[in-house]
Amino acid sequence: MALIFFDFDGVLVDSLAADTQHFVASCHAVGIDVINTSEDMARLSEGNFYQGILDMGIPQEKIDSALELYTKKIEDPNFQLQPNKPMLKLLKRLAKRYPLYIVTSNISAIAERILAENGIKNVREVLGAEKEASKIKKLQTVMAQYPGEKTLIVTDTKGDIEEAREAGVDVKIGVTWGWQKPWVVASGNPDYIYDDYYGLKAWFKGFMKATK
Repeated sequence: MALIFFDFDGVLVDSLAADTQHFVASCHAVGIDVINTSEDMARLSEGNFYQGILDMGIPQEKIDSALELYTKKIEDPNFQLQPNKPMLKLLKRLAKRYPLYIVTSNISAIAERILAENGIKNVREVLGAEKEASKIKKLQTVMAQYPGEKTLIVTDTKGDIEEAREAGVDVKIGVTWGWQKPWVVASGNPDYIYDDYYGLKAWFKGFMKATK
């Protein structure tokens, strides 16, 4: 048995452009003018996304207001994410066999909609930013429910790798097709790093054989 965590943005969907457009607009609407580009969004993901905004000197109240506006993007018909179909297929297979959670800095409803549209029903829970900003806390809360289980996470950001390490996740797997450049992901020192889906699929094939 094992407990598996997946990041959402960049790993399961191509979302950087769409998320940048809506998050920047939400920030500007409440007077946050220091986040303007996809490069800014990716840079914030080198640590905890929301802590990075706080570290810029932005008050928590403004961040909360921006996040509240940001949640309304699900109602915008122009907000479209491009699902990574092979990764969603792998996720579906894993979720049928292992307890699997999505831990994301995005809004839970966005990920839940993508899962529903792709017929994925076995993910235990989506833990989005509106539930808790700290991925360390989210990971540890779930891990406490599965004492003694081997844990692993798949993510595309240095920040997630570092938070997973601090939370005590056993295996940190980085992928380089998401929000950050390969060398940025690698600088988080993941246990494994993959540049394409096929390498990750092969790793999980071996993992599933070893955990029968």
